[in-house]
Amino acid sequence: MFRPTSVIVQVSALAAAALCLEASLTPSSTKPNSLETPQTIRASILRLEKLLDEAESHHQVDKVEELIADDYRGITVGGGIITKRDVLAAVGGREEASSESSDQEVRPLENAAVYTALVLDRGIDQKTQQPYTLATRVTDVWQKRGRDWKLVNDQATGIALGRAEEHRP
Repeated sequence: MFRPTSVIVQVSALAAAALCLEASLTPSSTKPNSLETPQTIRASILRLEKLLDEAESHHQVDKVEELIADDYRGITVGGGIITKRDVLAAVGGREEASSESSDQEVRPLENAAVYTALVLDRGIDQKTQQPYTLATRVTDVWQKRGRDWKLVNDQATGIALGRAEEHRP
């Protein structure tokens, strides 16, 4: 017995299957539309690094808190692992220090950027009251989260002052 409704249902099902198959073969955009270019990413990261250095040097805990991701992890010169809370406690401390960065590079990735630099930190040791200079190579990882860039990871490796002076421009 011929049932016109079953033919309509079968044709509809075949059409739906064909549309699903076609949609699965159509390449989808894997990247969200972004106005950021490698050049604008580099400029943003360099600006953020400068803001972070200034905020840390001037004990501006609230500014540092805005720039660092809640799930941040860092590796210190001594090999210790630190969290956002540790960084904020240090920034809130009384030690006066300044940082000078050179040899800065930013490598943009899809939704992240890797920043490297040579950093000379100068200050007064709170225990000994003696001036110090510390040279480190740093690697910072920034990730785009929503509309904002956040520092998610960093590592500092100490280097001898003489070697640092060789690499300064």
